[in-house]
This record gives sequence, structure tokens and C-alpha cells, in this order.
Amino acid sequence: MLDESLRDMGVSAFKGKNATEGALKRFMELIDAGQVERGSILILESLDRLSRQQVFSALSLFSSILAAGVEVVTLADGQHYTADSINDVGQLVFSLISLSRAHDESAMKSKRAEASWDMRRQRAIEQKIPATGRAPYWLRLADDKQGFETIPERVAIVHKVFKMVIAGTGQRKIAAMFNEQGVAPFGTSAMWYPSYIAKVINNRAVLGEYQPKQNKVPLGEPIRGYYPAIISEDDFYKAQAIKKSKAPHASGRKGKSFANLFTGMCKCLECGTTYRMQTGYMKCDSNYLSSGCSCNKRWKYSDVENAALLILKDEINWFEAFGGQSNSRHALESDLMVLQGKLMESEKQVSRFAELFSMVDDVSMLGDARIRYMQAMKEVGQIQQDIESKEAELRIYTPAQKNVERLNRIFFELASESDAHTLYQLRSQINAILRDAGLTLYFNQHGVYYYIKASKQKGFILIAEQEQMLSALADLEVVQHTLDGMSKFAEELKLAA
Repeated sequence: MLDESLRDMGVSAFKGKNATEGALKRFMELIDAGQVERGSILILESLDRLSRQQVFSALSLFSSILAAGVEVVTLADGQHYTADSINDVGQLVFSLISLSRAHDESAMKSKRAEASWDMRRQRAIEQKIPATGRAPYWLRLADDKQGFETIPERVAIVHKVFKMVIAGTGQRKIAAMFNEQGVAPFGTSAMWYPSYIAKVINNRAVLGEYQPKQNKVPLGEPIRGYYPAIISEDDFYKAQAIKKSKAPHASGRKGKSFANLFTGMCKCLECGTTYRMQTGYMKCDSNYLSSGCSCNKRWKYSDVENAALLILKDEINWFEAFGGQSNSRHALESDLMVLQGKLMESEKQVSRFAELFSMVDDVSMLGDARIRYMQAMKEVGQIQQDIESKEAELRIYTPAQKNVERLNRIFFELASESDAHTLYQLRSQINAILRDAGLTLYFNQHGVYYYIKASKQKGFILIAEQEQMLSALADLEVVQHTLDGMSKFAEELKLAA
């Protein structure tokens, strides 16, 4: 009876994996369990199918099979091995030669493969020529096989992933949105999963880097510029920072409306652990888990959010929080013009003194003029430094002002928006912006306080005795703000018409 149920397809005999994890392992287990009868025959194409390990290891495996009463027949050379026949010196030597040749051949192939890989890796480092044809899902090997080219529609998806992460949208939400919108997933998967979104975010191939590996172990330093870069380093590290800021606790689901606007920003002032929203109330994690903190105050989340939006909207100098050093672009430009005028005058003085010195043979006779010349030179240097400082401040002004305008727009839209999907996006954007500015809300028995790291601004959100009153005032303020915004928008439309 021929039993073909045990087969090893693509399992290495050179490294002995066939005897430790393949079908051969199962065969040896059956022998040890006494389920393979003595006199059974193991048919092999040749002895190298049994093992290509070093001779001592291979002979040990071979002899253990024979010792169990199992005979071995090799088809390539017609040999029939038994426990008795192997005592024949000629057959024993023949088997040793076969096993030794098999190991030598495999060892040589392995060395050649390693040498080939080393050569390809060196070419990849020096010339950026692909070491393999494998590429991230948004790239493909170029026709000339000398590099990689982008797949535009997939690059656009990667851009969208990073944009949404930076805006504060979670991985689970991104995957769900892609599935709802019918965005084709990469690879063979039938749908998008949060885990794959995470892989895209963490994959340094978006920066153009390639990490060579051998047996899944990194080999040497990453190769920069190997792939076409499709994401800037700034965006890549922003995404990493936001992803890290949400871990480990804030990485959970936010619900359909991004329930906690201040996720990742709430701390207990008493113990420093997270103040988390649970069943509509903000609670100290340490106290809730009985880990030692005595702060047992439960703050109603809706009160906190209402009051926080009121304070954050009206009381915070967001321009300063975003790194701006002046709240007026016109004032910066005016200061710069004054400095440039002063520089022109000072440079004229320097030129006049230099011309005067060139006309006099004995410069020592112009002692006072010489002192004034040195002062004018010093003044020119100081004015140039002041101009450089103002120009740098002006460069900062534009992104800072844009962030302020963006935040104010979102505050307004948040108060008037009713669409669930849009509301989620707005709330996630506010969350990302506030975290970028370094906002932290601190809670204790007596109040809720804010602190902005970038600008060192601080103050209170709620005081325990007045929390309901302040929350009600905040509700009225939000309504009034919405009405004011709508009136202003209507006026702008009239003027535009």
C-alpha cells in the first residue's frame, strides 16, 4: 500500500526544518509512537531529500529511521537501505558520500545566494538599483528594473491617510470611512482594517527608505532614497506624534461624534494620571481604579466642554500659542520698513566716512571721525540683526495666523453643524489643533484648569461651586456666537453681491 499523505513542499532539508516542522517531523513522531510498522518502506527520490545537513546530523537522522525497522529506498540510484544492509561497509560509505555531497551542494548554493544578495544590497546602497522586485503597494518596479515608479491613485490614498491622521482621525475611523466609500484596499484583503492603516503610518518606505532584511531580521542601516518619497518628513513625524499621543488609552473608539473633544489632554492635578470620560463624567483613572489617588470628584463632561469652549475661544491668545510673536502683520511690516530706512542711513554714514578717510593721508588726524565711523559700523551690524529677527518673525506670522483663522472657523462651524460625519471631522480637527498647541486640562476637587505649554498661558475653566452656572453661561455664549457669526457671514455675502 502506497501512502502519499505526508509531503514536504518547499521545506528546507539543508537547515533541517523538514525534520523539525515539516511532514518528516510528523513521520518521525509516528515512528516514535509505534504507528509505523517494522518493515515499512520510506521511498525517497534521493538521500538529499531526507537531509542536507552536515553529515553527522544527517547520518543520525538516517540511522534512527533504519533502527526503527523502517527501510529506505532511493529512486535516483536504486539503493535499498535496511538496518542490516547498512552494516555493509560499501553501502555505508555510499550513503555517507551521498549525504556529504548533498550538504556540500546546498552549502555552496547558500553561499552563492548570500554573495548574490550582498552584491544586490551593495548596488542598492550605492546606485539605488532595486535589490528585489518587491515594493510597497503604492509603488511598482519600473520597466527597465532600474528603479520604482509611483501608482498615482494609491499614492493619493496614502496622502489621505496621513492627512486624516494629522487632523486627529483615528485608524478605526479611517478604515471604516474607506470601506463605506468603496476605496479599494491594497493587496488581497477584501476590506480596510485599522491594523493596515497603522502599517501605512509606520512604514518608513513613504519617506523613500528601504530596510534590507535577512530571515526577517534587519540587515545593516536603512537605505535612504531607495524608493520615491511620497510623504514629507514633517508630515510623517506629525502622524507618529499624534498616534503616540493617543496611546495607550486614547487609541480606543471615539464613537460617531468624537465624544471627548479633549482626548489625550486631561490630567489629574493631584496624581498626574489621566482624567477620563466615562458614562458622561470625567473621572481620575487612579481614583476610579483604586490606585491611590484621593481625588474622587466627577465632573460632568458636557459642563466641562461648554465652559472650555467659551474660555478657549475668547480668553486665549492663540496667535502666541501657535508661535507668533506679534498679533499684527501690519505692525511687523511697519517695523521692518523703519529698520530698512535706518539701515540705509547708517550705510550712507559709513560710506561718507570711508570716502573721507581715502582723501586724507594721515588718518590719525581724524580721531573723532574715526570713532563715529566705528559707531556707524556697529550700528549697521545691530540693525541688520534686528532686520533678520523681524523677517524671521514675519515668516512665523503667516502659519501662526493661518492656524488661528482655522481654529476660529472650526469653533464657529462646530456650533452650527448638525451632520454627524462633518461634526466628527470638526471635533477631531479641534482635538489635533489643541494638542499641537500643547493644551492640557487639569482636574481636581476644586476646579478644572487649562495650561498651554507653547505660550505658558493658564487659567481656570470651571470652579466646583459655580460649575452649573458657568456651563449655562457657556451654552448661551455658544448660541450668541453662532448668531453673530451668521450675521457677519450674511453681511459679507451682501458686500460680495
